[in-house]
Amino acid sequence: MLSVTNISKSFHYKPVLKNIGFSLSPGETVALIGKNGAGKSTLLRIMAKISTPEEGQIKFNGKNILNGDASNRKGIYYCGHAPGMYPSLTASENLYYFSALHGYKSDLNKINSTLQNYDLSNSVNVPVKVYSQGMMQRLKLALLEIIDWSLLLIDEPFNGLDFGGQQFVIKKMDAWQDGKRSIIFVDHDIERILKIASRIIILNQHSIALDEQVDSPELKSKMKKLLN
Repeated sequence: MLSVTNISKSFHYKPVLKNIGFSLSPGETVALIGKNGAGKSTLLRIMAKISTPEEGQIKFNGKNILNGDASNRKGIYYCGHAPGMYPSLTASENLYYFSALHGYKSDLNKINSTLQNYDLSNSVNVPVKVYSQGMMQRLKLALLEIIDWSLLLIDEPFNGLDFGGQQFVIKKMDAWQDGKRSIIFVDHDIERILKIASRIIILNQHSIALDEQVDSPELKSKMKKLLN
């Protein structure tokens, strides 16, 4: 599904990523972890073609996504830290607009049902600029129920959520994983990561220091050693 080859990136002549390479198969849920400044968010943004590397190549379903046209990235969805919603629009208006932008014309019944499922029905008709951080995070994730995607790149999906919200997202990520879709997510909680991911990639010193399946021997101790 995804092939990342020799990706390197610097900011102000300081290396952030060095010769990053890995492949991803359909059905994998990969946790991308590392200390602050390890390059996790930068790598996600490069895979989404929001940022450009100095070197390297990325192919999605055999097509070059860095130099090819936008159609080569069809099926990839990036969900970053920024809200990414229009603050003056309501939740339903935002979902309607962004689903149409991605080529999916959703009816309001489906949108309202999704918002109810994400515990946002009581605030569906107010501008999202008044939403709390946790509510905005739920709204961003609700869009994933409406549009179609095969590869999700998601940066800290639990950011701003209380315990109940975190448990809700864990269940959703498990439901999204239907054996055909793949997810790459950034998180910092080792215990949570081991519950969700099928594979762990750790960035350290700007390179991949570990790339193993979650059932690998002594994985937890290896993770703690690299992250401490």
